[in-house]
Amino acid sequence: MNRRSVSLLSIALASMVVASPARAQRVEGPTITAEEIFQRWLGHSREVASLRTQVRGARFDVITAALWPNPSLQVNFLGTPAGTPPDGRTNYGLQVTQALPVFGQVRARREAAVAALSMTEVSVATALWNIASQLEALMVERAFANARVTMAERNLGEVTRLQEIIQRRVAAGANSQYDALRVQVGASTLGAALNDALVERDRAEARLAALLADPTMSAVPITREGLAAFRGPEDLHGLLALALRRRPDLELARRGVLVATASATRWSRENRWTPSVWVGAYGTHDADSLSVTAGLSFPLPVFDRNQGLVGRARSDAEGQRLLSEALEVRIAREVTGAWTARAAAREAIARFRAQGMTATAELLRRAEVTYEAGGSGSASFTIQDLFDAYRTMWDARSQELELQRTFAEAEADLDRAAALVVP
Repeated sequence: MNRRSVSLLSIALASMVVASPARAQRVEGPTITAEEIFQRWLGHSREVASLRTQVRGARFDVITAALWPNPSLQVNFLGTPAGTPPDGRTNYGLQVTQALPVFGQVRARREAAVAALSMTEVSVATALWNIASQLEALMVERAFANARVTMAERNLGEVTRLQEIIQRRVAAGANSQYDALRVQVGASTLGAALNDALVERDRAEARLAALLADPTMSAVPITREGLAAFRGPEDLHGLLALALRRRPDLELARRGVLVATASATRWSRENRWTPSVWVGAYGTHDADSLSVTAGLSFPLPVFDRNQGLVGRARSDAEGQRLLSEALEVRIAREVTGAWTARAAAREAIARFRAQGMTATAELLRRAEVTYEAGGSGSASFTIQDLFDAYRTMWDARSQELELQRTFAEAEADLDRAAALVVP
């Protein structure tokens, strides 16, 4: 091999090290777990605080519903500008009127307010469950985007081993200029893959941080090791029973039946007579006198008997009852589908590891030995063959990571379907 070829080969081999991504990588700090993220979200998110105010507001409605209506005060003046007055020429009247909801109206209003409060609580729990499920899905996305970065860095680092093999062949007298250039091109491709993985990780973390909305956190560095372990039973029937007990959207529909029924009872009792008692005084001037007046009045529910409000409430109750039945069927399908997908993904990982990864490692070992032993006169096993072995290993790693990601996503779906992420 002449001096010019050695010089070109040295440049090519050196370029392989420089073929790392131009994009500056962010140095990862201490990682965080899913449990810590949920705690920070519940404790610092302004959205969570906003949702909780709805419950406090509904509690004030219960207080309002238990109160009697305020009394009314009426002041009258009567003067006689001409003619003979029946009593005095100037008359004054004062009257206080109080409605008396003594036929169950107040209790019906309070029961309706209490039912509405319980529904508000479940409505807030449903909103938190939905956000928590989205957080878990984004945590999985960020964790596996970080795993892809780690895998790309590992693949790029293994180019150094290829460089050492080529150098040993050069020392043995082989002209491996093409081999070095081929590996250099491969390293550039791996560098581009690393850059793409870094962008994907940044985007996933940005979406996670936006949903978390914690002003005290500038980064959310969760990895696969920080993801929450599965918290439910492994058998399908246990998961179905758990989901039917814990799903907040199902409980919301059931509470909707209670709220509508309580509203129908309230409007029915509001139709009862609500007497109003009044007490007053009547005084005259000139012919001085003072009279005390009192009376009782009742509304006459002749036309409006709240029949529309009662019918609407009963119709709402029937609609919520039908919705709860539909949700029970939907939940069963969601849990069954997610459980089946999780089991299939776990089986696929085990099968791939048993069959694919072991054979890939042995293939790479044999390829390295064969290529390095080729010497200067061998053309039967080229750099393309060796690089193909490395590519096979990298593809196998990528496929294993995708299988693991599919399993994690299926598990997150199962967590949501069985309401295992309810805060």
